Amino acid sequence: EDLIKELDFDVKEEHDEEEGYVIKDEYDEHMIYGEDVNSLVHPIKDLNQNSKTVAIVGEIFHIENKELRNGKILSIMSITDNTSSINCKLFLNDLNKDKILNAVKEGSYVKIKGDVLFDTYQRELTMTISGIRAEVKPQREDTCKKGKRVELHAHTQMSSMDALCSTKKLVKQAAAWGHKAIAITDHGVVQAFPEAMDAGKSNNIKILYGVEGYLVEDNAPVIKNANDESLSQTFVVFDLETTGFSNKNDKITEIGAVKIENFKVVDRFSQLINPQKDISYKVQELTGITNDLIKDKPTIEEVLPKFIEFIGDSVMVAHNADFDMGFMQQKCREQNIEFKNTSVDTLTLARTLLPHMKRFRLNLIAKELGVPLLNHHRAVDDEATAHIFIKFLEMIQKRGGEKLSDINTILGNIDYTKLTTNHITLIAKNQAGIKNLYKIVSDAHINHYHRAPRILKSVLEQYKEGIIVGSACEAGEVFQAVKQNKSEEELERIISLYDYIEVMPIDNNRFMIDKGEVEDEEELRELNRRLIEVAKKFGKIPVATGDVHFIDKHEAVFRKVLKYSQGFKVDEEETYLHFRTTDEMLEEFKYLGEDLAYEVVVENTNKVADMVEKVLPIPNETFPPRIEGSDKE
Repeated sequence: EDLIKELDFDVKEEHDEEEGYVIKDEYDEHMIYGEDVNSLVHPIKDLNQNSKTVAIVGEIFHIENKELRNGKILSIMSITDNTSSINCKLFLNDLNKDKILNAVKEGSYVKIKGDVLFDTYQRELTMTISGIRAEVKPQREDTCKKGKRVELHAHTQMSSMDALCSTKKLVKQAAAWGHKAIAITDHGVVQAFPEAMDAGKSNNIKILYGVEGYLVEDNAPVIKNANDESLSQTFVVFDLETTGFSNKNDKITEIGAVKIENFKVVDRFSQLINPQKDISYKVQELTGITNDLIKDKPTIEEVLPKFIEFIGDSVMVAHNADFDMGFMQQKCREQNIEFKNTSVDTLTLARTLLPHMKRFRLNLIAKELGVPLLNHHRAVDDEATAHIFIKFLEMIQKRGGEKLSDINTILGNIDYTKLTTNHITLIAKNQAGIKNLYKIVSDAHINHYHRAPRILKSVLEQYKEGIIVGSACEAGEVFQAVKQNKSEEELERIISLYDYIEVMPIDNNRFMIDKGEVEDEEELRELNRRLIEVAKKFGKIPVATGDVHFIDKHEAVFRKVLKYSQGFKVDEEETYLHFRTTDEMLEEFKYLGEDLAYEVVVENTNKVADMVEKVLPIPNETFPPRIEGSDKE
């Protein structure tokens, strides 16, 4: 190299027109070792013992140098291209070791040429290096010229055993892409705030301080819309068997019902129904209802009007009533049948009347109360639920209850530990909001921790000043309400708490297809369209968020390992919760149409970011105690 510099030797090309070839003397300043690396580049995951001489490109993440007895140094470089990784070996001597070890470090991005072979000592594929060249690592860039988005839902490593982003790296990436702000919304905690504050200052980007919390509706009555009639009124205890979980796509295969008056069973309704679609093998195994069993049965169009006539204006009773009532409401809507009956959930009653129990499956409750139960996965055997309900009515009566509405007075609000949680995003709007956010998080950890730090709705309403409320992911109550096709009145009640409604990429919710909750990707898109429509109808801001858990797409596998280690069932397909650029997000939501996609991805996310004032999560000073005369002492 020094000789070349002294001679001022440039790359020369000599054209010989008569012979028709080019003579080329080249010096490649990026070469670190060897003569050339001009072999076909292979992904590391495709390498095998038959690959022979190949080139790979990737990042070196570990280097181990071993001094051998003959004085040489064996350098083992571990390299990854994010498809897989391999160890590459090179013997160094006194002439080249300093140059190579100075040029190749952990984090170096290089192209390596070599021979692939099976190392019998390490028992794995390795490469012997014949050439190393320094390369420029390709970086994702946010090139959207119309405007940049703001990520309003991002997790750091403080979202314990779930997210992978270091706070500093996440903030730095947002700033590098030209985003004017980024929200930090860890699960239940605010521990990333000090690091986020420092990263925001050093990268000149606005930090939105928030949390993704676990909301519990603690002020909900045991029975909604309970009437003032006596406990001896008519109740219809019912159960449905269905082809799946979606009240929109799936069908009812059986209705079983028992009518109760004066604490006694007085009538029954039982009917198998032809769903006019195949019942999956899994559902057939669970319920015992096969395709052969229902092929000659009447359809829901015939059965539903008869069942509505059977129930009249009775109060409906079911175990996990939301599911069964959701199906009833949807199927009645499809047939233009009016259905406004109130309902009682035996699951909620069990949680309140049997607080010593930990689990509340129907078979466990039946065992606790001494009620025989033959098959709780068939609607025809729903008489057991009726006898459980009668026992609950008798328990209420012994406590002095006479009317259905007395149940709410006697039992009060449901124990928060027995309620399911919904995700919710909270972002501090100003300094008062930061203080209130800390009060909410502290209360959730100190006073209401049960498997997770639970935010009681009553506590949130008490400290809501200065806080912007978002609907969070599919585990949020707004998403669930839209998915379950709740009535307009119910939607209005639920959405009133929120300031902005989040819609997320299809990848985030793909697991719902595998679970049978939705039919396909198009239904997930339709859910997002409906969420945006509902948000606009009730004067809320629809925004596109990524629920970021890692920065780059290839890091999905690391989170998969984390989730598996905690006992979660891991899907074959990765869940891509990576930090998306504006272009990537616009591409993701292009099915909304260009204008609406730009509105939810760019305009509205910036609108929410602009609502947030400059906030200090921790004071600049240290506030030591002032002791009179201490300076002299």
